[in-house]
Amino acid sequence: MSDVLTIQQASEQCGVNPVTLRAWERRYGLLKPERTAKGHRRYRSAEVDQIRRIVHWVEKGVPISQVASLLSGEQEPLLSADNGVPWAQASQDALLALETMNGRRLEQLLNSLLADYSHAQVIRELSDPLREQLAGSPSLSAHLALLEAVLTQKWAARSLSLSPKRREFGWLLVPVGDVLPALELAMVLQRPLWCLQRDVDVDALSALLADRQPCGVLWVIDRWPTAGQRQRLWPQQNQPWPVACWGRLLEAPPASVTRLTGDRQAVAEQLLALEGDRDVL
Repeated sequence: MSDVLTIQQASEQCGVNPVTLRAWERRYGLLKPERTAKGHRRYRSAEVDQIRRIVHWVEKGVPISQVASLLSGEQEPLLSADNGVPWAQASQDALLALETMNGRRLEQLLNSLLADYSHAQVIRELSDPLREQLAGSPSLSAHLALLEAVLTQKWAARSLSLSPKRREFGWLLVPVGDVLPALELAMVLQRPLWCLQRDVDVDALSALLADRQPCGVLWVIDRWPTAGQRQRLWPQQNQPWPVACWGRLLEAPPASVTRLTGDRQAVAEQLLALEGDRDVL
């Protein structure tokens, strides 16, 4: 790791949105990055370690407002049911917004949470259980549809800012079925990537990526493709770029496609391994 990181580099290494890093600094005094002559933040290894300690506590359910005293050793962690706040309250607020068809209020709620917590935690603690709750009741199918529409628009807008720079390695996420699982994965990865809104033929992908190296392709399977779709979507022979798939797989993919397993965080770690192996693919 470089001795000094920009806020974007620190964000990518720690999996925390730059907006959240700024909030932890300004609102809670948890971070004190150095500044360049032009005012740009710079993070040394000690500050990066501090970010990871903060992530450790919030991932355990400690409210961000209590993290400062834990880091200073002033109090012992109280991992009780109360630590479900703000998620329990956020879930109630989200349900109220859905009942009144107030998409703007729901987006404001997401923005408020994202100011203090990572995308990964907001998805895991709020939207995942909320979607599961709504999916369990046919009478709430309209609520679920509205929630997914807001989430899709929100995450799609964010994913645009993750586009790789020229000659920077990036993953191309290709959804098969609903695009939302691919966008949610993009939010957890928080790394250089593109996320398509629908699937495309492998021949079209090959043409698109012919002059764009280095890169990799990840199919995010939300609905198992038909035999015809599999024939046109998946390469039957090795490609000059890493190729992987993840999601609802009913059978093994072709030998040319690496199958990823586990949750979103596990996928992130497996993609890093594939990037490291790309020179030998």
